[in-house]
Amino acid sequence: MFTSSSDSSRRSSSDQSQSSTSTFYNHSPISTHHPTFSGILTSNSKSGSSSNTHAHSRNSSKQLIISHMSMEKEVELDPEKGQTHSPSSLLSQQQPPLPSPSLDHAYLPLPTIKKNVHIGLRRRRLLAQALTFLGILTIVGWYILNEREEGLINNVFGQGWKNGKPTTKSEHLPGVIIGSNGKIHSNGEPSGSVETDNKELSYGEKMAALAHINPPEWGISLSSEKILAGLRRFPENPSIDETIPPLSSLGHFADNIYSIGPLTMNDYMAQMREFANIAFPKPLSGKLVDGLKRYLDDNSNESGVQKQKESWETNKKIWQTDKDSRRVESNEVKSWKDGKASDEGWEWEFLNDQDAEQYVNKKLAASRFQEVWDILPSGILRSDTLRYLLILLEGGIYSDVDTTLLRPPSAWGRDPKLYRDGAGWLTDSQIERVKGGESIDDIIGRPSVVVGLEADVGDREDWFDWWPRPIQIVQWTITSAPNHPIALNALLRILHSTAKAIDWSHSVAQSIKVLKDQGRYEDAKSLSEVNVLNEPKNGGPVGVMAWTGPGVWTDAVLSYLRVRFGLIWTDLKDLREPLRVGDVLILPVTGFSPGVGNFGAQMSSHPQAMVEHGFAGSWKNEGKN
Repeated sequence: MFTSSSDSSRRSSSDQSQSSTSTFYNHSPISTHHPTFSGILTSNSKSGSSSNTHAHSRNSSKQLIISHMSMEKEVELDPEKGQTHSPSSLLSQQQPPLPSPSLDHAYLPLPTIKKNVHIGLRRRRLLAQALTFLGILTIVGWYILNEREEGLINNVFGQGWKNGKPTTKSEHLPGVIIGSNGKIHSNGEPSGSVETDNKELSYGEKMAALAHINPPEWGISLSSEKILAGLRRFPENPSIDETIPPLSSLGHFADNIYSIGPLTMNDYMAQMREFANIAFPKPLSGKLVDGLKRYLDDNSNESGVQKQKESWETNKKIWQTDKDSRRVESNEVKSWKDGKASDEGWEWEFLNDQDAEQYVNKKLAASRFQEVWDILPSGILRSDTLRYLLILLEGGIYSDVDTTLLRPPSAWGRDPKLYRDGAGWLTDSQIERVKGGESIDDIIGRPSVVVGLEADVGDREDWFDWWPRPIQIVQWTITSAPNHPIALNALLRILHSTAKAIDWSHSVAQSIKVLKDQGRYEDAKSLSEVNVLNEPKNGGPVGVMAWTGPGVWTDAVLSYLRVRFGLIWTDLKDLREPLRVGDVLILPVTGFSPGVGNFGAQMSSHPQAMVEHGFAGSWKNEGKN
């Protein structure tokens, strides 16, 4: 820039007159202290020619301009290096001043010096360090924000990052299994969740929708302490001792899947007596306590002859229940109502849902167990509970409406074999009578309870995918004398499971609140969709099977047989004929489950087939209407 300006000035000076030159150079006169003037003045004095003064002045002006501009171009001031004066000023301080010649019109043009914006090395380094620090801080901030918001970057950029790796999955709560409708959610998100609507909803809309997540309603307003008031806690199973071999090839898991309950007769009796007195109205509780004494005490007289228990045929009533009366005229129901049982004097009774409510309100009015009945969250739980109530309070036979009676009740379990040949539960004289050919029914009476096996899984490793217990007892057909401890124990377990489910509901509600407070809306959404009826492996508290279904009935039967006769579950494996254990008769799988194609079950035409199940339970369609 300076060069082009200097060239232009030189061209103007050579082409114009002296007056015009003076007009063009309008800056202040140049100081004669500049070293360039020294040589110029010397040459002027030597020439001695006055006629050449103006020409010499023009030539001297050109030299002054070039010399001055060259110096200003080559030298820049750097205050950081201690340079606060130009070399020209330093030279002027070092040399003595020269005499100022009289130069007319000596105003020379000086170019305008434009100052460059200069940043020192130290400042540049500080600026670079600051920018680097801000960059690192930004990256760390994004990482921490993504960790807290669980995939914020995924919503913004389409891909989440977790632990340094790309991910689109949400983490589960520790110790909590996420699932619903019988399926585990592998990534914490059920099908049909809000995640599937990402393409249609904006991030803000999605968060607004998820912010309204609510916990399951059932159980939040209930108190487990109120249900359990005055009752001792149901005992947990003892810890597994790995040094003791398991009872079967299925391992310790199969042994521990049964809820054993009290291990001694005294504890069993005390807990059952307590339950009967607290949970039932006074008139009923007295009968129930009498039943405990009848079936649990050693009722042998002085001569060693055991008193006979009540038979399951004492009250010849057949009970059937359903949501409504649509199937009352079905062939299955008619087999019970008008068939072989009717010929033997059995009376048929049917209760729909409305009838069941009236029955419970009448029998259990203002009792603890009526409260349990009223808060059960599902019709299937009530259906199961009702059958246990009926055979406990009334006795007789209960059978589902999709079952068919194949043989009359009097034929059930004829000529059974005896558990351990009677050792430990029959007297020596009774054993001798059995060996002499007498019927066990004639010696100790007809059984008080008749049950049938549903499943005997053998060595199947996948048994838990299909059945809650490796040895499982049918509960679509059950019989009992009134006031028997087995049915009472089943209801005790239902009460404790209901209290456990209430506690679970409160825990889930608290977990959902915490997740929402943390902004983990996807986890909160998944947890809110877990149903109180789900199996524990799918996130639920108890599961229908263990709450009121065949699991609880199996546990109640085996608990009684254990404390009363020392039987364990493996004693029932490979059962192919009826087995008598004290006052309980156990039928093989063929008895109540012929034709199922598993566990050695025979067809319905087999002599040991008593009841056939159609597996068309109305509970399967619950909630579809």
